[in-house]
Amino acid sequence: MASLCWSLGPLASWVPTAQPTIVWASSSSVYGLNTDNPFSESHRTDQPASLYAATKKAGEEIAHTYNHIYGVSITGLRFFTVYGPWGRLHMAYFFFTKDIFQGKPITIYRTQDNKEVARNFTYTDDVVKGCLGALDTTEKSM
Repeated sequence: MASLCWSLGPLASWVPTAQPTIVWASSSSVYGLNTDNPFSESHRTDQPASLYAATKKAGEEIAHTYNHIYGVSITGLRFFTVYGPWGRLHMAYFFFTKDIFQGKPITIYRTQDNKEVARNFTYTDDVVKGCLGALDTTEKSM
């Protein structure tokens, strides 16, 4: 819920006369139980697999509504497994790195039907560049 509240905070305090351009962080988690790979913006996002994913999807729907009602330009970027300095210790890349340094094989996760799981990772600097690029190229609010 913190994700949804944080996403809504700037919008809730926004005054329609200000007409900002907003770029915000959504997540690849919105694809939820979708089995089509690789993911595409045209894929379904109505089957979240976690509460976090549901809050990100709700944020996308609210952003769409603000755009529809007020004409505010809002771009949501769906990040895939962001990593870098100050990363979260429970992320797979920490386990992979630890195992590699200890000479152990890394664990390749599998789906319920025994297929190998592949992940896309995004470095924090690339997230920053993407956000700035989106701000530079997004259309201005009406």
